[in-house]
Amino acid sequence: MEVKFTNEKITDHIYRVYGLGDACMYFIKGNERGLLVDTAYGVGDLRKYIEETFAVPYDVVITHGHADHANGINQWDKVYMNHLDIELYKSRSEISTRRTLLKKRVENIDEYPDELFQTLFEGEFLDLNEDTIFDLGGVRVEPYHAPGHTQGIMVLLVVEDRVCLFGDACGVMTFLFRPETSTVSVYRDTLNKLLAMKDRYDRILRQHGTCESPLSLVEENLEVAEEILNGTDDHVPWEFQEFKVFIAKKCDLKTAQREDGKSGNIVYSETKIR
Repeated sequence: MEVKFTNEKITDHIYRVYGLGDACMYFIKGNERGLLVDTAYGVGDLRKYIEETFAVPYDVVITHGHADHANGINQWDKVYMNHLDIELYKSRSEISTRRTLLKKRVENIDEYPDELFQTLFEGEFLDLNEDTIFDLGGVRVEPYHAPGHTQGIMVLLVVEDRVCLFGDACGVMTFLFRPETSTVSVYRDTLNKLLAMKDRYDRILRQHGTCESPLSLVEENLEVAEEILNGTDDHVPWEFQEFKVFIAKKCDLKTAQREDGKSGNIVYSETKIR
């Protein structure tokens, strides 16, 4: 059984890469080097595909330690990831965990042999922080710490393309309820930080769903965060896996579309407000 990868060009330098499952990846290609952003669930020979497709020397960056973003890394000797998320990665790298997550999108995932799944990373984690600037030749990538969804999550600003890769840091259903997440109060600070950068990017790219959101996304999440902190959100009860949580704004659970037509939303637990 073979895992197929594909890509589409998004900007002059950015390519969206698809593999197995619902989480996409990105490859940023400069004149001299490239940057692979995330490795998804770690099923199949992603390294071979990247090197045959883009044919430039490159580094590997992981936006955060969740299973659907970080689990292909054992194909490389060194990867960049914020060190705050290392233990999170290790705790969610089991093949059984990934099979369970993939089952929602790949009904026959149990037919894929274990040999197609990358194993636990044995290489070196290089710390990804705001001093880790990538000059790819004609394009510069700047990481920014954006705690909320995880403690170490980073967003990447592709300067010349005026694009910010948000990953899962800010989305249409930002999850703030697992043990590794920050509080809504801390997340509000992150949103203010992203909002202060708004004159540097014209597009927001994500890694789930439509994989792109309007520039209003940050302001809408900030509005929602304020409502949660003030106790004026819709406070819709929801059960997600083993978690009993609340969706801040009423929405269609199949599409994540808010009833009022806006995009940003937050899913949180009462223990993660302040």
